[in-house]
Amino acid sequence: MADSNQEPDPFTNDTMSDFANGSSPDSPFPSSAATSNPSENNTDLDPSDDLHTNGSAITPNGIARSISPGVDAALEPYDHPGSDHVIQLSSIEHCMPRSYIRICFAYRVPTPEVLPEAVEKLNHFVRKVVDAKPYLSGYVVAVDNPGNRVGAVEIRFSDTDFLEYPNVSMRQFTREEFPYTYDEICERGLPPSVIKPELVSALGESADEHRAPVFRVQANVVEGGLIVSVYLHHCISDGTGFGLLASGSVLNDDFTFDRHLDTRGHDVPSLSMRLDAFATRKSIVRRELSYPFANQITNRQLKYKTAQAVPTEHELLKPRGRGCVFAFPSTKLDDLKQALEAHADGAFMTRHDALLALIWHGMTKARIPSVPGVTTSKLLIPVDIRKKLKKPLSESYFGAAVDFASVQMHLCHLADSSAPCMTETALAVRKAVNGVDEPYIRQAIALATYPNPRIDVRDLQASNMDRTNGADMYITSWMKLNVYESTFEMDLGRPDWVRKPWSKDPGSCIILPYDDRKDYLEAVIQLVEADMARLLEDPDFMGYVTRWIE
Repeated sequence: MADSNQEPDPFTNDTMSDFANGSSPDSPFPSSAATSNPSENNTDLDPSDDLHTNGSAITPNGIARSISPGVDAALEPYDHPGSDHVIQLSSIEHCMPRSYIRICFAYRVPTPEVLPEAVEKLNHFVRKVVDAKPYLSGYVVAVDNPGNRVGAVEIRFSDTDFLEYPNVSMRQFTREEFPYTYDEICERGLPPSVIKPELVSALGESADEHRAPVFRVQANVVEGGLIVSVYLHHCISDGTGFGLLASGSVLNDDFTFDRHLDTRGHDVPSLSMRLDAFATRKSIVRRELSYPFANQITNRQLKYKTAQAVPTEHELLKPRGRGCVFAFPSTKLDDLKQALEAHADGAFMTRHDALLALIWHGMTKARIPSVPGVTTSKLLIPVDIRKKLKKPLSESYFGAAVDFASVQMHLCHLADSSAPCMTETALAVRKAVNGVDEPYIRQAIALATYPNPRIDVRDLQASNMDRTNGADMYITSWMKLNVYESTFEMDLGRPDWVRKPWSKDPGSCIILPYDDRKDYLEAVIQLVEADMARLLEDPDFMGYVTRWIE
């Protein structure tokens, strides 16, 4: 949840927005009015109102002008109709969770005098990213007329949103809020429990269903360091896309918008028209993940939520959880892979497959006493599908392009951590990942494409597992994300640590990004308290771990 008691910025934040984190207060209008396209009839607004739905003022002659004189000056050479630009999301994106991809980057600040310039450079980088991908300035909003599409959303951004995108939020911790120096948290490996979302987060973990910012950044100042938290809405991108953003690759890819276009003396369309053309193209590009096969054969047993007005009391109750980061030395992972390959009869597996098998066995063994009567566990593995289609997507495709592999095994098998059993598991994982091909993917797309008022495809992955009363779980991997190279052009060097903010989400695991300066790979594992206690006492699992932190 978002922190409603967050203190004002202690720094003078020269933001163009009057509201914290660039978000607006609750609108006096219904959500449909606040996000509707002004080109459509809007009976919720009085014709005498001077406020346009994108935050611009309407002059008596009907021409929209921004409330901010700075925006009007920037748009002076252009026609500024004031309408929202709309990007229609793909069917796959409608299957994503309504939440944020949240990653924190920790940087050492050598002297206090360096900090203001570093923050200025961070703001410059963020502004360049928004200039390259204008819809990052906008909001994921509910579709005005969704028809039978439950929970349908789209991206909307206005010229004002684009030009007035807020500066990075700043927060300097007191010793009471954050009783550690940067050296102390580095020595401890940046435990996730010290980067609580209510402290470091630009936004809450869950996104508002009706109007949620696409992208926000917050800079958190600690004694001797800077923790940069970046939030990206999961409906518009995925882990791979996050990596493209954090690395700066989005500044020069196949879809970069050139705000400061060199006209070479020629006429160009207005800025608003160019933004609209950009939004239209992004909608068209997303259609690659929006159509099912005409001769679709359904052999994938997909589950989905049944639409209901509000969650039941049972769904709102969540058990207390713990999240720990485990370090697996590269040498031990190599030994594990070799031990499993000895029983694989030449079948191919990766070190990553072996690690997933180890984690699935360890977590399941720890959970068995908590799930009496349960006989199987299902593992879901998010898979990047950019190269899984016959007509591959561009490597720089920035939208959400992920489906999940699924494999199920009996608990009695997963309770056995012997090499033969884990070999069988690793090979089953490899087979499931390889099975995510275009016919498999198009079945999920078909479910989301054909509207049905009873079918809710939001967070389709979560609908296909039972982590509360069962032994199902997911493991997602950020291992290949090149985010340890992310400097945000602050001239502070590479981050010392990359972490997900503190979260209690039992039955999940994230393989953290690989840092080539370290001789181990990390994973954050989240379990209910009793299960985590058992995992920490499991010699078969902990034998591959050199350090764990909480």
